[in-house]
Amino acid sequence: MAGWLPLFMFVVLFGLSMDYHIFILSRIRERRLAGASTREAVVGGIAVSAGVVTSAAVIMTAVFTIFITLSAIENKMMGVGMAVAILIDATIVRGVLLPAAVAMLGERAWTLPGRSNRLPGKGEQPQPAPVAATTGVHADQSP
Repeated sequence: MAGWLPLFMFVVLFGLSMDYHIFILSRIRERRLAGASTREAVVGGIAVSAGVVTSAAVIMTAVFTIFITLSAIENKMMGVGMAVAILIDATIVRGVLLPAAVAMLGERAWTLPGRSNRLPGKGEQPQPAPVAATTGVHADQSP
C-alpha cells in the first residue's frame, strides 16, 4: 500500500466534511438568529440543507466510484475509501450526529465558554497602549 494514501485521504475528506459542516451550521445559525429556538433552528436548517448535502454527496461518491475502473491499485483503494467515507460523513455524521449534538447543547451551542470573554470583540475590550510607550517619547516632550 502507498504510504501517502491514508494521509492524502484524510486531508481531502477533512476539507470536504468541513464544507458540509459549515454549510449546515450556517443554515442552522441563520434560523437561530431569526428567532427560532435551537431545536426549531436545527430542524429547519437540516431540512433546508439536506438536498444540497445529499446531492453533493451523491455526485462526489459517483466521481470517486469511477476511480475503481482505473488500473493502479492505489487509485482503486482511494476511490473505494473516499466514496465510502463521503457516504458515512454525509449520512451519519452530518445527518445524525451534528444535529443531535447541537440540539443537546441547546443554548450553549451559541455561546462561548466563560474564559473566552478575553477574546477580541467579546467582553472587555483591550485598551490601546499609551503613545509614549510605543514611540519612546514622553507625552509631555516633543520629538
